[in-house]
Amino acid sequence: MSNRVSMCSGWLWDCGHESAYKEGIVPSGLAIMQGSRTLIALVAAFAAFVAMPLYAQWTPLWSGAWQNELEARSAYPIGVKVVEGGRSFALLSVAHDGQEHLALARFDEGGSFVWMRERPGGDNPGFQPLASGLVVVADNLGPVVRVRAHDGVSGDVVWEDASRNGTLAAGEHVVVVGVDGGLMLPAIDGDDIVVIRYGADGSLRPTWRWSPGPEFRRAEDIIALADGGAVLGVAGNRLSGGYIVVRFDAQGGVVFHDRELGTFDGGTFSRRLRLGVDTGGNVLAQGVLLNPLRNFQAQVWKLAPDGSRLWTTQLVNPINQNLGIEADGFVLDAGGDALVAIDPILDHPMRLVRLDGATGMPQGFADAALEGMPHSLVREPNGRLLLAGTYYVNAQGHIGARLAEFDAQLRPCRSSDLGAQYAVAVPEGGATGWTVIANTRWVAGNNEAVLSRYDAQGSCEFGDAIFTDAFEAAVSAD
Repeated sequence: MSNRVSMCSGWLWDCGHESAYKEGIVPSGLAIMQGSRTLIALVAAFAAFVAMPLYAQWTPLWSGAWQNELEARSAYPIGVKVVEGGRSFALLSVAHDGQEHLALARFDEGGSFVWMRERPGGDNPGFQPLASGLVVVADNLGPVVRVRAHDGVSGDVVWEDASRNGTLAAGEHVVVVGVDGGLMLPAIDGDDIVVIRYGADGSLRPTWRWSPGPEFRRAEDIIALADGGAVLGVAGNRLSGGYIVVRFDAQGGVVFHDRELGTFDGGTFSRRLRLGVDTGGNVLAQGVLLNPLRNFQAQVWKLAPDGSRLWTTQLVNPINQNLGIEADGFVLDAGGDALVAIDPILDHPMRLVRLDGATGMPQGFADAALEGMPHSLVREPNGRLLLAGTYYVNAQGHIGARLAEFDAQLRPCRSSDLGAQYAVAVPEGGATGWTVIANTRWVAGNNEAVLSRYDAQGSCEFGDAIFTDAFEAAVSAD
Protein backbone atom coordinates (compact mmCIF):
# COMPACT_ATOMS: atom_id res chain seq x y z
CA MET A 1 0.00 0.00 0.00
CA SER A 2 1.35 3.44 -0.91
CA ASN A 3 1.93 5.99 1.82
CA ARG A 4 1.01 8.85 -0.47
CA VAL A 5 -1.48 11.25 1.02
CA SER A 6 -3.43 13.88 -0.89
CA MET A 7 -4.56 16.99 0.96
CA CYS A 8 -6.38 20.04 -0.20
CA SER A 9 -4.58 23.38 0.00
CA GLY A 10 -5.52 26.25 2.26
CA TRP A 11 -6.45 26.21 5.95
CA LEU A 12 -6.43 22.78 7.54
CA TRP A 13 -9.93 23.21 8.89
CA ASP A 14 -11.13 23.32 5.28
CA CYS A 15 -9.72 19.80 4.99
CA GLY A 16 -11.79 18.35 7.79
CA HIS A 17 -9.56 19.30 10.72
CA GLU A 18 -11.80 21.94 12.26
CA SER A 19 -12.22 20.21 15.63
CA ALA A 20 -8.57 20.66 16.63
CA TYR A 21 -8.83 24.43 16.38
CA LYS A 22 -12.03 25.34 18.21
CA GLU A 23 -10.29 27.08 21.10
CA GLY A 24 -8.66 30.10 19.49
CA ILE A 25 -5.74 28.69 17.53
CA VAL A 26 -5.45 29.88 13.95
CA PRO A 27 -3.67 27.04 12.10
CA SER A 28 -1.96 26.99 8.79
CA GLY A 29 -0.51 24.22 6.72
CA LEU A 30 -0.22 22.75 3.27
CA ALA A 31 0.81 19.17 2.71
CA ILE A 32 3.02 18.76 -0.33
CA MET A 33 4.11 15.43 -1.74
CA GLN A 34 7.67 14.68 -2.84
CA GLY A 35 8.12 11.03 -3.85
CA SER A 36 6.97 8.85 -0.99
CA ARG A 37 7.84 11.47 1.63
CA THR A 38 5.37 13.96 3.01
CA LEU A 39 6.56 17.57 3.17
CA ILE A 40 4.55 19.38 5.82
CA ALA A 41 4.67 23.04 4.92
CA LEU A 42 3.86 24.94 8.06
CA VAL A 43 3.00 28.20 6.31
CA ALA A 44 2.81 30.58 9.23
CA ALA A 45 0.10 33.05 10.00
CA PHE A 46 1.81 34.60 13.00
CA ALA A 47 -0.11 37.85 12.93
CA ALA A 48 -3.41 36.03 12.84
CA PHE A 49 -2.97 34.40 16.24
CA VAL A 50 -6.21 35.15 18.06
CA ALA A 51 -5.98 37.33 21.17
CA MET A 52 -7.06 35.50 24.32
CA PRO A 53 -8.01 36.70 27.80
CA LEU A 54 -5.36 36.89 30.53
CA TYR A 55 -5.33 34.33 33.31
CA ALA A 56 -3.79 34.21 36.78
CA GLN A 57 -0.05 33.86 37.08
CA TRP A 58 1.23 30.29 36.94
CA THR A 59 3.48 29.95 39.95
CA PRO A 60 4.96 26.76 41.39
CA LEU A 61 3.33 24.90 44.24
CA TRP A 62 6.71 24.98 45.95
CA SER A 63 10.38 25.55 45.25
CA GLY A 64 13.53 24.53 47.09
CA ALA A 65 17.18 25.42 46.54
CA TRP A 66 20.17 23.16 47.04
CA GLN A 67 22.66 23.78 49.83
CA ASN A 68 26.26 24.17 48.76
CA GLU A 69 28.68 25.98 51.05
CA LEU A 70 31.52 26.32 48.54
CA GLU A 71 32.27 29.94 47.74
CA ALA A 72 33.02 29.38 44.06
CA ARG A 73 30.72 26.84 42.42
CA SER A 74 28.14 26.55 39.70
CA ALA A 75 25.44 24.08 38.70
CA TYR A 76 23.91 22.97 35.43
CA PRO A 77 20.80 20.73 35.37
CA ILE A 78 20.96 17.41 33.54
CA GLY A 79 17.72 15.74 34.60
CA VAL A 80 15.18 15.08 37.34
CA LYS A 81 13.25 11.94 38.34
CA VAL A 82 10.39 11.63 40.84
CA VAL A 83 9.70 8.42 42.77
CA GLU A 84 6.80 7.27 44.93
CA GLY A 85 5.96 9.69 47.72
CA GLY A 86 7.15 12.73 45.78
CA ARG A 87 10.85 12.29 46.53
CA SER A 88 12.91 13.79 43.71
CA PHE A 89 16.41 13.06 42.47
CA ALA A 90 18.23 15.58 40.30
CA LEU A 91 21.39 14.98 38.31
CA LEU A 92 23.64 18.04 38.11
CA SER A 93 26.90 19.04 36.55
CA VAL A 94 28.66 20.95 39.34
CA ALA A 95 31.88 22.89 38.83
CA HIS A 96 34.20 23.85 41.66
CA ASP A 97 37.92 23.88 42.43
CA GLY A 98 38.71 24.04 38.75
CA GLN A 99 36.99 20.72 37.95
CA GLU A 100 33.61 19.47 36.78
CA HIS A 101 31.77 17.03 39.03
CA LEU A 102 28.73 14.81 38.45
CA ALA A 103 26.34 15.19 41.38
CA LEU A 104 23.19 13.32 42.43
CA ALA A 105 20.95 15.43 44.70
CA ARG A 106 17.93 14.35 46.71
CA PHE A 107 14.99 16.64 47.44
CA ASP A 108 11.93 15.59 49.42
CA GLU A 109 8.31 16.58 48.80
CA GLY A 110 7.94 20.29 49.41
CA GLY A 111 11.38 21.07 48.01
CA SER A 112 13.52 20.38 51.08
CA PHE A 113 17.11 19.58 50.14
CA VAL A 114 18.41 16.38 51.81
CA TRP A 115 21.83 15.47 50.41
CA MET A 116 24.13 15.56 47.39
CA ARG A 117 26.68 12.94 46.35
CA GLU A 118 29.29 13.84 43.76
CA ARG A 119 32.50 12.67 42.15
CA PRO A 120 34.75 14.10 39.42
CA GLY A 121 32.59 13.97 36.37
CA GLY A 122 33.00 12.40 32.97
CA ASP A 123 30.98 12.55 29.76
CA ASN A 124 27.51 11.37 28.68
CA PRO A 125 25.93 11.26 32.15
CA GLY A 126 22.55 9.74 32.94
CA PHE A 127 20.63 8.21 35.84
CA GLN A 128 17.63 6.07 36.72
CA PRO A 129 15.82 5.30 40.00
CA LEU A 130 15.01 1.60 40.52
CA ALA A 131 12.02 -0.09 42.15
CA SER A 132 14.38 -1.36 44.86
CA GLY A 133 15.01 2.19 46.05
CA LEU A 134 18.45 2.48 44.47
CA VAL A 135 19.38 5.27 42.08
CA VAL A 136 21.84 4.32 39.33
CA VAL A 137 24.18 6.96 37.87
CA ALA A 138 26.30 6.27 34.77
CA ASP A 139 28.88 8.22 32.77
CA ASN A 140 32.07 7.85 30.75
CA LEU A 141 35.58 8.45 32.02
CA GLY A 142 37.43 8.22 28.74
CA PRO A 143 36.44 4.88 27.16
CA VAL A 144 35.41 3.40 30.52
CA VAL A 145 31.73 3.12 31.44
CA ARG A 146 31.25 3.97 35.13
CA VAL A 147 28.07 2.76 36.83
CA ARG A 148 27.32 3.53 40.47
CA ALA A 149 24.19 2.65 42.47
CA HIS A 150 23.28 4.88 45.43
CA ASP A 151 20.89 4.09 48.24
CA GLY A 152 17.95 6.44 47.66
CA VAL A 153 17.54 7.11 51.38
CA SER A 154 21.09 7.65 52.60
CA GLY A 155 22.92 8.35 49.34
CA ASP A 156 25.53 5.69 50.18
CA VAL A 157 27.12 3.73 47.33
CA VAL A 158 25.67 0.19 47.28
CA TRP A 159 27.52 -1.16 44.24
CA GLU A 160 29.59 0.15 41.36
CA ASP A 161 31.31 -1.15 38.26
CA ALA A 162 33.91 0.15 35.80
CA SER A 163 34.72 -3.04 33.90
CA ARG A 164 32.97 -2.19 30.62
CA ASN A 165 34.13 -0.03 27.73
CA GLY A 166 32.06 2.02 25.30
CA THR A 167 30.85 5.55 24.61
CA LEU A 168 27.46 6.02 26.24
CA ALA A 169 24.45 7.70 24.67
CA ALA A 170 24.48 11.45 24.21
CA GLY A 171 20.70 11.75 24.68
CA GLU A 172 18.32 11.66 27.61
CA HIS A 173 18.13 7.86 28.08
CA VAL A 174 21.55 6.70 29.25
CA VAL A 175 20.18 4.09 31.68
CA VAL A 176 16.81 2.34 31.24
CA VAL A 177 15.14 -0.51 33.12
CA GLY A 178 14.06 -3.67 31.29
CA VAL A 179 10.90 -5.67 32.01
CA ASP A 180 12.80 -7.96 34.40
CA GLY A 181 14.25 -5.04 36.37
CA GLY A 182 17.70 -5.28 34.78
CA LEU A 183 19.60 -2.28 33.44
CA MET A 184 20.35 -1.41 29.81
CA LEU A 185 22.87 1.22 28.67
CA PRO A 186 23.24 2.09 24.96
CA ALA A 187 26.79 2.62 23.75
CA ILE A 188 29.28 2.39 20.90
CA ASP A 189 32.26 0.06 21.41
CA GLY A 190 34.67 0.20 18.49
CA ASP A 191 32.64 -0.67 15.40
CA ASP A 192 29.86 -2.22 17.45
CA ILE A 193 26.49 -0.85 18.50
CA VAL A 194 26.04 -2.34 21.97
CA VAL A 195 23.61 -2.62 24.86
CA ILE A 196 25.57 -2.91 28.13
CA ARG A 197 23.54 -4.90 30.64
CA TYR A 198 23.41 -5.39 34.41
CA GLY A 199 21.10 -7.12 36.83
CA ALA A 200 19.30 -4.84 39.26
CA ASP A 201 21.81 -5.99 41.91
CA GLY A 202 24.78 -4.95 39.78
CA SER A 203 25.57 -8.43 38.45
CA LEU A 204 27.14 -8.42 34.99
CA ARG A 205 25.08 -9.65 32.06
CA PRO A 206 26.31 -10.38 28.52
CA THR A 207 26.51 -7.31 26.28
CA TRP A 208 24.36 -7.31 23.14
CA ARG A 209 26.29 -6.35 20.00
CA TRP A 210 25.73 -5.63 16.34
CA SER A 211 27.96 -3.87 13.83
CA PRO A 212 27.08 -2.30 10.47
CA GLY A 213 30.78 -2.07 9.63
CA PRO A 214 33.54 0.48 10.23
CA GLU A 215 32.20 4.02 10.39
CA PHE A 216 31.86 6.78 12.96
CA ARG A 217 28.73 6.50 15.09
CA ARG A 218 27.33 7.87 18.34
CA ALA A 219 24.64 6.28 20.51
CA GLU A 220 21.63 8.54 20.96
CA ASP A 221 18.63 6.81 22.56
CA ILE A 222 17.24 3.51 23.82
CA ILE A 223 13.77 2.20 24.69
CA ALA A 224 13.26 -1.01 26.69
CA LEU A 225 10.58 -3.19 25.05
CA ALA A 226 7.80 -5.20 26.65
CA ASP A 227 9.14 -8.46 25.14
CA GLY A 228 12.43 -8.09 27.03
CA GLY A 229 14.34 -6.61 24.11
CA ALA A 230 15.29 -3.04 23.29
CA VAL A 231 15.37 -0.62 20.39
CA LEU A 232 18.46 1.56 20.08
CA GLY A 233 19.15 4.61 17.91
CA VAL A 234 22.55 5.88 16.77
CA ALA A 235 23.76 8.79 14.64
CA GLY A 236 26.34 8.64 11.88
CA ASN A 237 29.11 11.10 11.14
CA ARG A 238 28.90 14.65 9.85
CA LEU A 239 29.45 13.75 6.21
CA SER A 240 27.37 10.61 5.79
CA GLY A 241 25.83 7.79 7.75
CA GLY A 242 22.52 9.34 8.75
CA TYR A 243 20.72 7.48 11.55
CA ILE A 244 20.49 3.77 12.35
CA VAL A 245 17.70 2.19 14.40
CA VAL A 246 18.39 -1.35 15.69
CA ARG A 247 15.95 -3.64 17.48
CA PHE A 248 17.28 -6.43 19.70
CA ASP A 249 15.15 -9.32 20.97
CA ALA A 250 15.25 -10.61 24.54
CA GLN A 251 18.24 -12.88 23.75
CA GLY A 252 20.24 -10.09 22.11
CA GLY A 253 19.53 -11.16 18.54
CA VAL A 254 18.93 -8.43 15.96
CA VAL A 255 15.33 -8.29 14.78
CA PHE A 256 15.96 -5.47 12.30
CA HIS A 257 18.22 -2.55 11.52
CA ASP A 258 17.05 0.49 9.57
CA ARG A 259 19.16 3.31 8.15
CA GLU A 260 17.76 6.78 7.39
CA LEU A 261 19.86 9.07 5.19
CA GLY A 262 17.36 11.87 4.59
CA THR A 263 17.37 13.62 1.20
CA PHE A 264 21.07 14.54 1.23
CA ASP A 265 22.49 11.10 2.05
CA GLY A 266 23.19 11.73 5.72
CA GLY A 267 24.72 14.68 7.56
CA THR A 268 23.57 14.46 11.17
CA PHE A 269 26.22 16.59 12.95
CA SER A 270 25.20 16.99 16.60
CA ARG A 271 21.44 16.70 16.14
CA ARG A 272 19.69 14.29 18.50
CA LEU A 273 17.85 11.15 17.50
CA ARG A 274 14.81 10.47 19.70
CA LEU A 275 12.77 7.27 19.80
CA GLY A 276 9.30 6.25 20.89
CA VAL A 277 7.44 2.92 20.86
CA ASP A 278 3.65 2.75 20.64
CA THR A 279 1.36 0.11 22.16
CA GLY A 280 1.55 -1.98 18.98
CA GLY A 281 5.34 -2.25 19.16
CA ASN A 282 5.90 0.16 16.28
CA VAL A 283 8.98 2.38 16.55
CA LEU A 284 8.78 6.10 15.82
CA ALA A 285 12.02 8.05 15.38
CA GLN A 286 12.68 11.77 15.14
CA GLY A 287 15.90 13.28 13.86
CA VAL A 288 17.35 16.21 11.91
CA LEU A 289 19.23 15.65 8.64
CA LEU A 290 20.65 17.78 5.85
CA ASN A 291 18.32 18.38 2.91
CA PRO A 292 19.41 18.95 -0.73
CA LEU A 293 19.95 22.66 0.05
CA ARG A 294 22.27 21.61 2.88
CA ASN A 295 19.94 23.01 5.52
CA PHE A 296 18.97 20.99 8.57
CA GLN A 297 15.48 19.55 8.24
CA ALA A 298 13.59 17.74 11.01
CA GLN A 299 11.74 14.57 10.16
CA VAL A 300 9.83 11.71 11.77
CA TRP A 301 9.61 8.16 10.51
CA LYS A 302 7.79 5.02 11.63
CA LEU A 303 8.91 1.38 11.58
CA ALA A 304 6.75 -1.71 12.06
CA PRO A 305 7.84 -4.31 14.65
CA ASP A 306 9.58 -6.24 11.85
CA GLY A 307 11.43 -3.10 10.68
CA SER A 308 9.41 -2.33 7.56
CA ARG A 309 9.07 1.40 6.89
CA LEU A 310 5.49 2.62 7.35
CA TRP A 311 5.90 6.33 6.63
CA THR A 312 8.37 9.22 6.64
CA THR A 313 7.36 12.83 7.21
CA GLN A 314 9.66 15.81 6.70
CA LEU A 315 8.82 19.10 8.38
CA VAL A 316 9.24 22.33 6.45
CA ASN A 317 10.07 25.76 7.84
CA PRO A 318 6.93 27.91 8.21
CA ILE A 319 8.84 31.04 7.24
CA ASN A 320 10.42 29.72 4.06
CA GLN A 321 10.43 26.09 2.97
CA ASN A 322 13.95 26.54 1.60
CA LEU A 323 15.26 27.28 5.10
CA GLY A 324 16.05 24.69 7.72
CA ILE A 325 13.94 23.63 10.68
CA GLU A 326 15.10 22.01 13.92
CA ALA A 327 13.24 19.76 16.33
CA ASP A 328 14.14 19.59 20.02
CA GLY A 329 11.44 17.61 21.79
CA PHE A 330 9.58 14.40 20.93
CA VAL A 331 7.02 12.24 22.73
CA LEU A 332 4.13 9.95 21.81
CA ASP A 333 0.62 10.48 23.12
CA ALA A 334 -1.58 7.69 24.48
CA GLY A 335 -2.92 6.94 21.00
CA GLY A 336 0.51 6.69 19.36
CA ASP A 337 0.50 10.10 17.64
CA ALA A 338 3.87 11.86 17.45
CA LEU A 339 4.24 15.22 19.20
CA VAL A 340 7.22 17.28 18.04
CA ALA A 341 8.63 20.55 19.38
CA ILE A 342 9.99 22.49 16.40
CA ASP A 343 12.27 25.48 16.06
CA PRO A 344 12.03 27.41 12.76
CA ILE A 345 15.50 28.90 13.45
CA LEU A 346 14.78 32.48 12.32
CA ASP A 347 11.60 33.04 14.29
CA HIS A 348 11.25 31.27 17.60
CA PRO A 349 7.75 30.55 18.83
CA MET A 350 7.50 27.64 21.24
CA ARG A 351 5.60 25.42 18.84
CA LEU A 352 4.21 21.89 18.87
CA VAL A 353 3.14 19.74 15.94
CA ARG A 354 1.03 16.57 16.14
CA LEU A 355 1.51 13.90 13.46
CA ASP A 356 -1.02 11.12 13.05
CA GLY A 357 0.58 7.89 14.18
CA ALA A 358 -1.09 5.88 11.44
CA THR A 359 -0.28 8.09 8.44
CA GLY A 360 2.30 10.70 9.50
CA MET A 361 -0.05 13.49 8.43
CA PRO A 362 -0.43 16.62 10.59
CA GLN A 363 -3.30 16.61 13.07
CA GLY A 364 -2.63 19.90 14.83
CA PHE A 365 -0.27 22.82 15.25
CA ALA A 366 -0.02 25.08 18.28
CA ASP A 367 2.11 28.03 19.34
CA ALA A 368 2.70 28.92 22.95
CA ALA A 369 2.36 32.52 24.09
CA LEU A 370 6.16 32.66 24.46
CA GLU A 371 8.91 32.65 21.90
CA GLY A 372 11.97 30.54 22.53
CA MET A 373 14.19 27.68 21.42
CA PRO A 374 12.73 24.38 22.70
CA HIS A 375 14.95 21.74 24.27
CA SER A 376 12.69 19.41 26.31
CA LEU A 377 9.16 18.06 25.93
CA VAL A 378 7.49 15.87 28.56
CA ARG A 379 4.01 14.42 28.93
CA GLU A 380 1.79 13.91 31.96
CA PRO A 381 -0.41 10.79 32.41
CA ASN A 382 -3.42 13.08 31.95
CA GLY A 383 -2.20 13.98 28.45
CA ARG A 384 -0.94 17.46 29.18
CA LEU A 385 2.43 18.52 27.79
CA LEU A 386 5.16 20.77 29.15
CA LEU A 387 7.64 22.35 26.76
CA ALA A 388 10.85 23.86 28.13
CA GLY A 389 13.07 26.20 26.15
CA THR A 390 15.45 29.11 26.31
CA TYR A 391 15.76 32.55 24.76
CA TYR A 392 18.42 35.25 24.64
CA VAL A 393 17.89 37.75 27.44
CA ASN A 394 20.49 40.25 26.24
CA ALA A 395 22.92 41.06 23.44
CA GLN A 396 25.77 39.34 25.30
CA GLY A 397 24.30 35.93 24.55
CA HIS A 398 22.99 35.15 28.04
CA ILE A 399 20.02 32.81 28.01
CA GLY A 400 16.90 32.56 30.12
CA ALA A 401 14.39 29.75 30.61
CA ARG A 402 10.74 29.52 29.62
CA LEU A 403 8.01 26.96 30.22
CA ALA A 404 4.85 26.45 28.19
CA GLU A 405 2.05 24.01 29.00
CA PHE A 406 -0.44 22.54 26.52
CA ASP A 407 -3.48 20.38 27.07
CA ALA A 408 -3.98 17.00 25.39
CA GLN A 409 -5.59 18.70 22.36
CA LEU A 410 -2.50 20.93 21.89
CA ARG A 411 -4.30 24.01 23.12
CA PRO A 412 -1.87 26.36 24.88
CA CYS A 413 -2.41 26.46 28.63
CA ARG A 414 -0.12 28.23 31.08
CA SER A 415 3.31 29.73 30.56
CA SER A 416 6.12 31.20 32.63
CA ASP A 417 9.06 33.36 31.65
CA LEU A 418 11.78 32.54 34.17
CA GLY A 419 14.58 34.34 32.35
CA ALA A 420 15.10 37.10 34.89
CA GLN A 421 16.32 34.51 37.40
CA TYR A 422 16.94 31.25 35.68
CA ALA A 423 19.09 30.06 32.75
CA VAL A 424 18.00 26.47 31.91
CA ALA A 425 15.06 24.37 33.16
CA VAL A 426 14.69 20.61 32.69
CA PRO A 427 11.19 19.21 33.39
CA GLU A 428 9.75 15.81 34.27
CA GLY A 429 6.10 14.76 34.20
CA GLY A 430 4.38 12.32 36.53
CA ALA A 431 1.49 11.67 38.86
CA THR A 432 2.71 14.38 41.25
CA GLY A 433 2.67 17.10 38.58
CA TRP A 434 5.44 18.90 36.71
CA THR A 435 8.81 18.78 38.45
CA VAL A 436 11.50 21.15 37.17
CA ILE A 437 15.19 21.33 38.04
CA ALA A 438 16.81 24.59 37.07
CA ASN A 439 19.93 26.66 37.56
CA THR A 440 19.76 30.35 38.38
CA ARG A 441 21.66 32.87 36.34
CA TRP A 442 25.26 33.42 37.37
CA VAL A 443 26.10 36.16 39.85
CA ALA A 444 29.78 36.83 40.56
CA GLY A 445 30.69 33.43 39.12
CA ASN A 446 28.20 31.44 41.23
CA ASN A 447 24.71 30.15 40.71
CA GLU A 448 22.16 27.92 42.44
CA ALA A 449 20.25 24.74 41.64
CA VAL A 450 16.52 24.97 42.37
CA LEU A 451 13.78 22.32 42.26
CA SER A 452 10.16 23.39 41.68
CA ARG A 453 6.82 21.60 41.45
CA TYR A 454 3.99 22.90 39.25
CA ASP A 455 0.50 21.45 39.24
CA ALA A 456 -0.68 19.74 36.08
CA GLN A 457 -4.38 19.69 36.96
CA GLY A 458 -5.18 23.40 37.16
CA SER A 459 -7.61 25.26 34.96
CA CYS A 460 -6.50 25.85 31.43
CA GLU A 461 -8.05 29.06 30.14
CA PHE A 462 -6.17 29.25 26.84
CA GLY A 463 -5.05 32.81 27.41
CA ASP A 464 -1.96 34.92 27.01
CA ALA A 465 0.82 34.21 29.49
CA ILE A 466 1.64 36.50 32.36
CA PHE A 467 5.37 36.23 32.85
CA THR A 468 6.45 35.17 36.30
CA ASP A 469 9.74 34.75 38.07
CA ALA A 470 9.07 31.50 39.86
CA PHE A 471 12.51 30.89 41.34
CA GLU A 472 13.39 34.26 42.89
CA ALA A 473 11.51 33.71 46.12
CA ALA A 474 13.00 30.28 46.70
CA VAL A 475 16.59 31.40 46.25
CA SER A 476 16.35 34.65 48.16
CA ALA A 477 14.54 32.95 51.05
CA ASP A 478 17.38 30.48 51.42
